Amino acid sequence: MFSSFAFAQKDTSKQLDAHGIKSLYIETDEVFRIHIETTNNSDQVSIFTHSEGEYFNDIALNTEVKENAIYLTTQFREILQSGYDKLSAHKVFSLEVTIKIPENLQIFIKSNIASVEANGVYDFLQIQLNSGYCKLSDFEGNAIINTFKGAINIQTTDATVTAVSRNGEVMLPAGFSGKHKIKATSINGNISVVEN
Repeated sequence: MFSSFAFAQKDTSKQLDAHGIKSLYIETDEVFRIHIETTNNSDQVSIFTHSEGEYFNDIALNTEVKENAIYLTTQFREILQSGYDKLSAHKVFSLEVTIKIPENLQIFIKSNIASVEANGVYDFLQIQLNSGYCKLSDFEGNAIINTFKGAINIQTTDATVTAVSRNGEVMLPAGFSGKHKIKATSINGNISVVEN
């Protein structure tokens, strides 16, 4: 006997004018993975989403521009917020967000479930995650990264890095220093830092 499962999928893209933008705030508890990369294009912020599962039409990624900042939040449809759908705990959904931004912005991310992957050049990056991991590749800039369960992997250069994990392992090369400051802290996750 063969059975197949098919989930609906939805892809979206949105471009925002980046002139005058200095900060990006992401507060999402329904996003599974956030990928951010910097580009040489200083004219726009590009946001791509991929959602699948039974709720692919019921989760919205809201974008709002206020003064010099962009705010990204997620929102369930009202019927799901009220708990009307009693079987919702058994339904599968996944939302992934990819964001391409100009270099040297300040980024603030907070999520209960998301994992974050970032690469590029940033002025400042602050990440607070509960169950997800954080992976910075070819990273240049200042950062504060806090996770509860997730691992932290950093690949950087020209940075002074401090790393502390209460219950995990920390791998930090001796003599790692530079003009940028990166602080990585986890409760249960391992932390690994390597030089580019």
